[in-house]
Amino acid sequence: MKRKSTLWLSMMSAVMLMSACSGEKAAQPSGGKDPGTETPPAAASKVSTDPVTLKFAINFSWLGEDERKMYIVDPVKKKYPHITIEFINLTEMALDKVIASGTVPDIVQSANPIMYTFSDLGLEDNIEPLIKTHRFDTSKISKVGLDAVKISSGKDYLTGLPWTIAFNATYYNKDIFDKFGVAYPKDGMTWEEMRELARKVTRKEGEIQFRGLEPDVPSRMASVLSAGFVDPKTRKATLDTEGWKRTFEYMKSVYEIPGNEKYAWVPSAFDQFIKSRTLAMYPGLNHFPNFKGVENMNWDIVQYPQFKDKPNTGMQVDEWILHITKQSKYKDQAFQVLASILSEDVQMDMSRNGRFPILQNKAIQDEFGKNIPYLQGKNLKAIFLTQPAAPVPPSKDGAAGQAISQEAFKKVMNGTDINSALREADEALNKKIAESN
Repeated sequence: MKRKSTLWLSMMSAVMLMSACSGEKAAQPSGGKDPGTETPPAAASKVSTDPVTLKFAINFSWLGEDERKMYIVDPVKKKYPHITIEFINLTEMALDKVIASGTVPDIVQSANPIMYTFSDLGLEDNIEPLIKTHRFDTSKISKVGLDAVKISSGKDYLTGLPWTIAFNATYYNKDIFDKFGVAYPKDGMTWEEMRELARKVTRKEGEIQFRGLEPDVPSRMASVLSAGFVDPKTRKATLDTEGWKRTFEYMKSVYEIPGNEKYAWVPSAFDQFIKSRTLAMYPGLNHFPNFKGVENMNWDIVQYPQFKDKPNTGMQVDEWILHITKQSKYKDQAFQVLASILSEDVQMDMSRNGRFPILQNKAIQDEFGKNIPYLQGKNLKAIFLTQPAAPVPPSKDGAAGQAISQEAFKKVMNGTDINSALREADEALNKKIAESN
Protein backbone atom coordinates (compact mmCIF):
# COMPACT_ATOMS: atom_id res chain seq x y z
CA MET A 1 0.00 0.00 0.00
CA LYS A 2 2.11 2.87 -1.29
CA ARG A 3 1.24 6.39 -0.28
CA LYS A 4 2.70 9.76 -1.13
CA SER A 5 4.40 11.35 1.83
CA THR A 6 2.19 14.41 1.81
CA LEU A 7 -0.99 12.37 1.80
CA TRP A 8 0.32 10.19 4.64
CA LEU A 9 1.33 13.19 6.78
CA SER A 10 -1.98 14.96 6.24
CA MET A 11 -3.90 11.81 6.95
CA MET A 12 -2.06 11.09 10.19
CA SER A 13 -2.40 14.72 11.27
CA ALA A 14 -6.14 14.47 10.77
CA VAL A 15 -6.31 11.28 12.78
CA MET A 16 -4.26 12.70 15.68
CA LEU A 17 -6.30 15.90 15.71
CA MET A 18 -9.60 14.02 15.86
CA SER A 19 -8.18 11.76 18.55
CA ALA A 20 -7.23 14.77 20.67
CA CYS A 21 -10.60 16.44 20.15
CA SER A 22 -12.45 13.32 21.21
CA GLY A 23 -10.82 13.37 24.62
CA GLU A 24 -10.23 9.60 24.37
CA LYS A 25 -6.99 7.89 25.30
CA ALA A 26 -5.91 4.50 24.02
CA ALA A 27 -6.49 1.76 26.57
CA GLN A 28 -3.29 0.24 27.92
CA PRO A 29 -2.29 -3.32 26.98
CA SER A 30 -3.64 -6.01 29.27
CA GLY A 31 -0.49 -8.10 29.20
CA GLY A 32 -2.03 -10.59 26.82
CA LYS A 33 -4.45 -12.20 29.26
CA ASP A 34 -7.55 -13.74 27.76
CA PRO A 35 -10.39 -11.39 28.73
CA GLY A 36 -12.75 -14.35 28.78
CA THR A 37 -10.85 -16.15 31.55
CA GLU A 38 -11.27 -13.57 34.29
CA THR A 39 -14.32 -12.48 36.22
CA PRO A 40 -15.19 -9.08 34.79
CA PRO A 41 -15.99 -6.17 37.07
CA ALA A 42 -19.46 -4.77 37.39
CA ALA A 43 -20.41 -2.42 34.58
CA ALA A 44 -18.96 1.01 35.30
CA SER A 45 -22.15 2.81 34.41
CA LYS A 46 -25.31 2.39 32.43
CA VAL A 47 -24.77 3.07 28.73
CA SER A 48 -26.63 6.12 27.51
CA THR A 49 -29.78 5.48 25.51
CA ASP A 50 -29.73 8.88 23.87
CA PRO A 51 -30.10 8.63 20.07
CA VAL A 52 -26.73 8.08 18.41
CA THR A 53 -25.55 7.40 14.88
CA LEU A 54 -22.55 5.13 14.48
CA LYS A 55 -20.41 5.19 11.36
CA PHE A 56 -19.63 1.62 10.30
CA ALA A 57 -16.98 1.15 7.58
CA ILE A 58 -17.36 -2.09 5.68
CA ASN A 59 -16.64 -3.39 2.21
CA PHE A 60 -19.99 -3.73 0.43
CA SER A 61 -18.53 -6.25 -2.02
CA TRP A 62 -17.88 -8.53 0.95
CA LEU A 63 -21.29 -8.19 2.55
CA GLY A 64 -24.32 -7.22 0.47
CA GLU A 65 -27.27 -5.09 1.52
CA ASP A 66 -29.49 -8.02 2.48
CA GLU A 67 -26.89 -9.48 4.83
CA ARG A 68 -25.99 -6.10 6.31
CA LYS A 69 -29.66 -5.63 7.13
CA MET A 70 -30.14 -9.17 8.43
CA TYR A 71 -27.04 -9.46 10.63
CA ILE A 72 -26.36 -5.85 11.62
CA VAL A 73 -29.12 -3.28 11.10
CA ASP A 74 -32.23 -5.19 12.15
CA PRO A 75 -30.81 -6.98 15.24
CA VAL A 76 -29.26 -3.75 16.52
CA LYS A 77 -32.44 -1.74 15.93
CA LYS A 78 -34.50 -4.42 17.71
CA LYS A 79 -32.34 -4.42 20.85
CA TYR A 80 -31.03 -0.85 20.75
CA PRO A 81 -33.65 1.30 18.98
CA HIS A 82 -31.68 4.45 19.82
CA ILE A 83 -28.68 3.29 17.74
CA THR A 84 -28.64 4.08 14.02
CA ILE A 85 -26.03 2.56 11.72
CA GLU A 86 -24.57 4.69 8.93
CA PHE A 87 -22.48 2.54 6.61
CA ILE A 88 -19.36 3.71 4.82
CA ASN A 89 -18.67 1.69 1.67
CA LEU A 90 -15.01 0.72 1.55
CA THR A 91 -15.55 -0.70 -1.93
CA GLU A 92 -16.01 2.84 -3.26
CA MET A 93 -13.41 4.54 -1.07
CA ALA A 94 -10.49 2.85 0.68
CA LEU A 95 -10.19 3.41 4.41
CA ASP A 96 -7.07 5.57 4.17
CA LYS A 97 -8.91 7.94 1.83
CA VAL A 98 -11.94 8.00 4.16
CA ILE A 99 -9.65 9.09 6.99
CA ALA A 100 -7.88 11.64 4.80
CA SER A 101 -11.27 13.16 3.97
CA GLY A 102 -11.78 13.92 7.66
CA THR A 103 -14.16 11.09 8.57
CA VAL A 104 -13.24 8.55 11.23
CA PRO A 105 -15.67 5.62 11.57
CA ASP A 106 -16.73 4.25 14.93
CA ILE A 107 -16.55 0.66 13.71
CA VAL A 108 -14.36 -0.79 10.97
CA GLN A 109 -14.44 -4.28 9.53
CA SER A 110 -11.10 -5.65 8.41
CA ALA A 111 -9.82 -9.13 7.59
CA ASN A 112 -6.75 -10.62 9.22
CA PRO A 113 -4.75 -11.12 5.96
CA ILE A 114 -5.00 -7.36 5.28
CA MET A 115 -5.34 -5.97 8.81
CA TYR A 116 -2.56 -3.47 8.10
CA THR A 117 -5.06 -1.46 6.02
CA PHE A 118 -6.70 -0.67 9.38
CA SER A 119 -3.85 -0.82 11.89
CA ASP A 120 -1.50 1.44 9.91
CA LEU A 121 -3.89 4.40 10.15
CA GLY A 122 -3.68 5.19 13.86
CA LEU A 123 -7.19 3.84 14.53
CA GLU A 124 -6.23 0.72 16.47
CA ASP A 125 -7.26 0.37 20.11
CA ASN A 126 -7.25 -2.22 22.88
CA ILE A 127 -10.80 -3.57 23.04
CA GLU A 128 -10.31 -5.69 26.17
CA PRO A 129 -11.47 -3.04 28.70
CA LEU A 130 -14.78 -2.85 26.81
CA ILE A 131 -15.04 -6.64 26.81
CA LYS A 132 -14.75 -6.64 30.59
CA THR A 133 -17.04 -3.69 31.17
CA HIS A 134 -19.80 -5.24 29.08
CA ARG A 135 -19.27 -8.70 30.60
CA PHE A 136 -18.81 -10.23 27.18
CA ASP A 137 -17.81 -13.89 27.28
CA THR A 138 -15.03 -14.41 24.72
CA SER A 139 -14.72 -18.10 25.58
CA LYS A 140 -17.69 -18.78 23.30
CA ILE A 141 -15.69 -17.53 20.31
CA SER A 142 -13.33 -19.81 18.40
CA LYS A 143 -9.96 -19.67 20.16
CA VAL A 144 -8.20 -19.97 16.80
CA GLY A 145 -10.16 -16.92 15.66
CA LEU A 146 -9.29 -14.87 18.74
CA ASP A 147 -5.62 -15.82 18.60
CA ALA A 148 -5.54 -14.81 14.94
CA VAL A 149 -6.55 -11.24 15.85
CA LYS A 150 -3.50 -10.92 18.10
CA ILE A 151 -1.13 -12.61 15.66
CA SER A 152 -2.32 -10.45 12.76
CA SER A 153 -2.12 -7.21 14.74
CA GLY A 154 1.20 -8.06 16.37
CA LYS A 155 -0.29 -7.09 19.74
CA ASP A 156 -0.69 -9.19 22.89
CA TYR A 157 -4.22 -7.88 23.37
CA LEU A 158 -7.36 -7.88 21.23
CA THR A 159 -7.82 -4.95 18.86
CA GLY A 160 -11.13 -6.32 17.60
CA LEU A 161 -13.41 -9.34 17.60
CA PRO A 162 -13.89 -11.80 14.73
CA TRP A 163 -17.45 -12.51 13.65
CA THR A 164 -17.20 -14.96 10.74
CA ILE A 165 -14.40 -17.14 9.43
CA ALA A 166 -13.70 -18.86 6.14
CA PHE A 167 -13.94 -22.63 5.94
CA ASN A 168 -12.24 -25.18 3.71
CA ALA A 169 -13.73 -28.16 1.88
CA THR A 170 -13.08 -30.41 -1.09
CA TYR A 171 -15.77 -30.12 -3.75
CA TYR A 172 -16.18 -33.14 -6.00
CA ASN A 173 -18.27 -34.07 -9.02
CA LYS A 174 -20.00 -37.40 -8.39
CA ASP A 175 -20.83 -37.83 -12.07
CA ILE A 176 -17.14 -38.01 -13.03
CA PHE A 177 -16.46 -40.67 -10.41
CA ASP A 178 -19.54 -42.60 -11.52
CA LYS A 179 -18.51 -42.34 -15.17
CA PHE A 180 -15.20 -44.06 -14.47
CA GLY A 181 -16.45 -46.41 -11.74
CA VAL A 182 -14.23 -44.90 -9.05
CA ALA A 183 -15.18 -44.61 -5.38
CA TYR A 184 -15.90 -41.08 -4.12
CA PRO A 185 -13.39 -39.22 -1.95
CA LYS A 186 -14.00 -39.36 1.79
CA ASP A 187 -13.42 -37.30 4.90
CA GLY A 188 -9.95 -37.52 6.46
CA MET A 189 -7.92 -37.98 3.27
CA THR A 190 -4.33 -36.78 3.07
CA TRP A 191 -3.02 -34.75 0.16
CA GLU A 192 -1.09 -37.82 -0.98
CA GLU A 193 -4.22 -40.00 -0.92
CA MET A 194 -6.15 -37.39 -2.87
CA ARG A 195 -3.39 -37.23 -5.48
CA GLU A 196 -3.55 -41.00 -5.97
CA LEU A 197 -7.34 -40.85 -6.26
CA ALA A 198 -6.94 -38.10 -8.85
CA ARG A 199 -4.89 -40.43 -11.04
CA LYS A 200 -7.91 -42.73 -11.36
CA VAL A 201 -10.25 -40.04 -12.68
CA THR A 202 -7.79 -38.10 -14.84
CA ARG A 203 -8.84 -39.51 -18.20
CA LYS A 204 -9.70 -38.47 -21.71
CA GLU A 205 -13.00 -39.52 -23.23
CA GLY A 206 -13.32 -38.61 -26.88
CA GLU A 207 -12.20 -34.99 -27.13
CA ILE A 208 -12.88 -34.22 -23.47
CA GLN A 209 -9.99 -34.27 -20.99
CA PHE A 210 -11.10 -34.82 -17.40
CA ARG A 211 -8.76 -33.58 -14.67
CA GLY A 212 -8.65 -35.28 -11.30
CA LEU A 213 -7.45 -32.56 -8.93
CA GLU A 214 -6.73 -28.83 -8.81
CA PRO A 215 -4.92 -27.77 -5.58
CA ASP A 216 -5.26 -24.04 -6.47
CA VAL A 217 -2.71 -21.22 -6.08
CA PRO A 218 0.53 -22.13 -4.25
CA SER A 219 0.02 -19.59 -1.46
CA ARG A 220 -3.09 -21.38 -0.22
CA MET A 221 -1.34 -24.69 0.29
CA ALA A 222 1.71 -22.88 1.69
CA SER A 223 -0.51 -21.24 4.30
CA VAL A 224 -1.42 -24.70 5.64
CA LEU A 225 2.27 -24.99 6.48
CA SER A 226 2.28 -21.41 7.89
CA ALA A 227 4.59 -20.30 5.09
CA GLY A 228 4.21 -16.61 4.29
CA PHE A 229 5.75 -14.14 1.89
CA VAL A 230 7.62 -11.79 4.22
CA ASP A 231 8.99 -11.75 7.76
CA PRO A 232 7.10 -8.75 9.24
CA LYS A 233 9.88 -8.02 11.75
CA THR A 234 12.74 -7.86 9.26
CA ARG A 235 10.64 -7.16 6.15
CA LYS A 236 12.68 -9.74 4.29
CA ALA A 237 11.25 -12.28 1.85
CA THR A 238 10.56 -15.80 3.13
CA LEU A 239 9.91 -17.60 -0.16
CA ASP A 240 13.15 -19.61 -0.14
CA THR A 241 12.01 -21.75 2.81
CA GLU A 242 11.04 -25.34 3.52
CA GLY A 243 7.27 -24.70 3.54
CA TRP A 244 7.34 -23.24 0.03
CA LYS A 245 9.62 -26.00 -1.22
CA ARG A 246 7.24 -28.63 0.12
CA THR A 247 4.28 -26.85 -1.49
CA PHE A 248 5.98 -26.64 -4.89
CA GLU A 249 7.04 -30.29 -4.74
CA TYR A 250 3.52 -31.51 -4.04
CA MET A 251 1.80 -29.30 -6.58
CA LYS A 252 4.32 -30.25 -9.27
CA SER A 253 3.60 -33.93 -8.59
CA VAL A 254 -0.14 -33.30 -9.07
CA TYR A 255 0.34 -31.47 -12.36
CA GLU A 256 2.68 -34.21 -13.60
CA ILE A 257 -0.22 -36.68 -13.64
CA PRO A 258 -0.74 -37.31 -17.39
CA GLY A 259 -3.79 -35.32 -18.45
CA ASN A 260 -3.82 -33.13 -15.33
CA GLU A 261 -1.12 -30.72 -16.50
CA LYS A 262 -3.22 -27.70 -17.42
CA TYR A 263 -3.71 -26.11 -14.01
CA ALA A 264 -6.52 -23.62 -13.62
CA TRP A 265 -6.19 -21.39 -10.57
CA VAL A 266 -8.97 -19.35 -9.02
CA PRO A 267 -11.38 -18.30 -10.50
CA SER A 268 -10.75 -20.45 -13.58
CA ALA A 269 -10.60 -23.59 -11.44
CA PHE A 270 -14.15 -23.19 -10.23
CA ASP A 271 -15.33 -22.47 -13.77
CA GLN A 272 -13.71 -25.73 -14.83
CA PHE A 273 -15.49 -27.48 -11.97
CA ILE A 274 -18.96 -25.98 -12.34
CA LYS A 275 -19.22 -24.88 -16.01
CA SER A 276 -17.27 -27.27 -18.20
CA ARG A 277 -17.56 -29.90 -15.42
CA THR A 278 -14.28 -31.52 -16.36
CA LEU A 279 -12.61 -31.17 -12.94
CA ALA A 280 -13.30 -34.01 -10.50
CA MET A 281 -11.98 -32.54 -7.22
CA TYR A 282 -11.38 -28.96 -6.15
CA PRO A 283 -10.20 -28.23 -2.58
CA GLY A 284 -10.93 -24.62 -1.68
CA LEU A 285 -12.75 -22.01 0.37
CA ASN A 286 -16.50 -21.36 0.60
CA HIS A 287 -17.90 -21.73 -2.90
CA PHE A 288 -21.45 -22.50 -1.80
CA PRO A 289 -22.92 -19.19 -3.11
CA ASN A 290 -21.62 -20.09 -6.58
CA PHE A 291 -23.90 -23.14 -6.72
CA LYS A 292 -27.05 -21.02 -6.60
CA GLY A 293 -29.01 -21.66 -9.77
CA VAL A 294 -26.73 -24.50 -10.91
CA GLU A 295 -28.84 -27.32 -12.28
CA ASN A 296 -28.30 -31.00 -13.05
CA MET A 297 -24.96 -31.25 -11.29
CA ASN A 298 -24.39 -34.13 -8.91
CA TRP A 299 -21.86 -32.71 -6.45
CA ASP A 300 -20.94 -32.96 -2.80
CA ILE A 301 -18.11 -32.10 -0.42
CA VAL A 302 -15.68 -33.91 1.85
CA GLN A 303 -13.15 -32.65 4.35
CA TYR A 304 -10.28 -30.52 3.05
CA PRO A 305 -7.19 -32.75 2.54
CA GLN A 306 -4.47 -32.71 5.16
CA PHE A 307 -0.76 -33.32 5.55
CA LYS A 308 0.12 -36.27 7.77
CA ASP A 309 2.05 -34.05 10.15
CA LYS A 310 -0.74 -31.42 10.13
CA PRO A 311 -3.87 -33.48 10.88
CA ASN A 312 -7.24 -31.79 10.36
CA THR A 313 -5.51 -28.52 9.44
CA GLY A 314 -6.55 -26.36 6.51
CA MET A 315 -5.51 -23.00 5.10
CA GLN A 316 -4.56 -20.20 7.44
CA VAL A 317 -7.22 -18.27 9.31
CA ASP A 318 -9.14 -15.91 7.06
CA GLU A 319 -11.72 -14.07 9.13
CA TRP A 320 -13.62 -10.80 9.25
CA ILE A 321 -12.82 -8.68 12.29
CA LEU A 322 -14.80 -5.84 13.84
CA HIS A 323 -12.78 -3.00 15.37
CA ILE A 324 -13.86 -0.02 17.46
CA THR A 325 -11.68 2.94 16.57
CA LYS A 326 -9.61 4.76 19.14
CA GLN A 327 -11.22 8.05 18.07
CA SER A 328 -14.86 6.96 18.51
CA LYS A 329 -16.89 9.01 21.01
CA TYR A 330 -19.41 6.17 21.33
CA LYS A 331 -17.32 3.16 22.25
CA ASP A 332 -19.89 1.60 24.57
CA GLN A 333 -22.63 1.83 21.97
CA ALA A 334 -20.23 0.51 19.33
CA PHE A 335 -19.47 -2.46 21.54
CA GLN A 336 -23.18 -3.13 21.89
CA VAL A 337 -23.29 -3.41 18.11
CA LEU A 338 -20.41 -5.91 18.14
CA ALA A 339 -22.09 -7.92 20.90
CA SER A 340 -25.32 -7.98 18.90
CA ILE A 341 -23.55 -9.37 15.81
CA LEU A 342 -21.90 -11.99 18.01
CA SER A 343 -25.14 -12.97 19.75
CA GLU A 344 -26.39 -16.54 19.42
CA ASP A 345 -29.50 -15.36 17.56
CA VAL A 346 -27.54 -13.56 14.85
CA GLN A 347 -24.91 -16.28 14.59
CA MET A 348 -27.70 -18.85 14.24
CA ASP A 349 -29.24 -16.87 11.37
CA MET A 350 -25.83 -16.62 9.73
CA SER A 351 -25.26 -20.34 10.04
CA ARG A 352 -28.66 -21.21 8.58
CA ASN A 353 -27.91 -18.95 5.61
CA GLY A 354 -24.49 -20.46 4.91
CA ARG A 355 -22.29 -17.84 6.60
CA PHE A 356 -19.81 -19.68 8.80
CA PRO A 357 -20.35 -18.82 12.50
CA ILE A 358 -17.48 -17.86 14.80
CA LEU A 359 -19.22 -19.15 17.93
CA GLN A 360 -18.19 -22.61 19.11
CA ASN A 361 -21.76 -23.79 19.57
CA LYS A 362 -22.78 -27.21 18.22
CA ALA A 363 -26.46 -26.27 18.01
CA ILE A 364 -25.54 -23.32 15.78
CA GLN A 365 -23.18 -25.43 13.68
CA ASP A 366 -25.84 -28.13 13.23
CA GLU A 367 -28.11 -25.55 11.59
CA PHE A 368 -25.56 -24.63 8.94
CA GLY A 369 -27.13 -24.20 5.50
CA LYS A 370 -30.66 -25.16 6.59
CA ASN A 371 -32.16 -22.17 4.73
CA ILE A 372 -30.40 -23.00 1.45
CA PRO A 373 -32.34 -25.56 -0.60
CA TYR A 374 -29.45 -26.68 -2.80
CA LEU A 375 -27.32 -27.56 0.25
CA GLN A 376 -29.81 -30.04 1.63
CA GLY A 377 -28.43 -33.58 1.72
CA LYS A 378 -24.81 -32.42 1.33
CA ASN A 379 -22.05 -33.60 3.67
CA LEU A 380 -21.97 -30.28 5.52
CA LYS A 381 -20.38 -31.73 8.64
CA ALA A 382 -17.17 -31.92 6.62
CA ILE A 383 -16.56 -28.17 6.95
CA PHE A 384 -16.37 -28.46 10.74
CA LEU A 385 -13.74 -31.23 10.70
CA THR A 386 -10.87 -28.93 9.72
CA GLN A 387 -9.31 -26.20 11.81
CA PRO A 388 -7.49 -23.34 10.08
CA ALA A 389 -3.74 -23.08 10.43
CA ALA A 390 -2.36 -20.22 12.49
CA PRO A 391 -2.28 -17.08 10.36
CA VAL A 392 0.88 -15.73 8.87
CA PRO A 393 1.30 -12.12 10.08
CA PRO A 394 0.02 -9.91 7.25
CA SER A 395 2.35 -7.77 5.19
CA LYS A 396 1.94 -4.84 2.84
CA ASP A 397 4.19 -6.75 0.50
CA GLY A 398 1.78 -9.68 0.30
CA ALA A 399 0.38 -8.76 -3.12
CA ALA A 400 3.88 -8.63 -4.59
CA GLY A 401 4.74 -11.90 -2.86
CA GLN A 402 1.63 -13.55 -4.26
CA ALA A 403 2.46 -12.56 -7.83
CA ILE A 404 6.14 -13.47 -7.54
CA SER A 405 5.43 -16.87 -5.96
CA GLN A 406 2.99 -17.75 -8.74
CA GLU A 407 5.48 -16.77 -11.42
CA ALA A 408 8.11 -18.87 -9.65
CA PHE A 409 5.87 -21.92 -9.79
CA LYS A 410 5.17 -21.38 -13.48
CA LYS A 411 8.93 -21.42 -14.05
CA VAL A 412 9.08 -24.75 -12.23
CA MET A 413 6.43 -26.15 -14.56
CA ASN A 414 8.53 -24.92 -17.49
CA GLY A 415 11.62 -26.78 -16.30
CA THR A 416 13.35 -24.63 -13.68
CA ASP A 417 14.35 -26.64 -10.61
CA ILE A 418 12.45 -25.78 -7.44
CA ASN A 419 15.44 -24.58 -5.39
CA SER A 420 16.53 -22.16 -8.10
CA ALA A 421 13.00 -20.88 -8.69
CA LEU A 422 12.45 -20.13 -5.00
CA ARG A 423 15.88 -18.54 -4.57
CA GLU A 424 15.22 -16.25 -7.53
CA ALA A 425 11.73 -15.46 -6.22
CA ASP A 426 13.17 -14.53 -2.83
CA GLU A 427 15.64 -12.18 -4.48
CA ALA A 428 12.93 -10.65 -6.67
CA LEU A 429 10.65 -9.98 -3.71
CA ASN A 430 13.45 -8.43 -1.66
CA LYS A 431 14.24 -6.15 -4.61
CA LYS A 432 10.55 -5.18 -4.87
CA ILE A 433 10.47 -4.39 -1.15
CA ALA A 434 13.60 -2.24 -1.41
CA GLU A 435 12.13 -0.31 -4.33
CA SER A 436 8.97 0.46 -2.37
CA ASN A 437 10.85 1.98 0.59
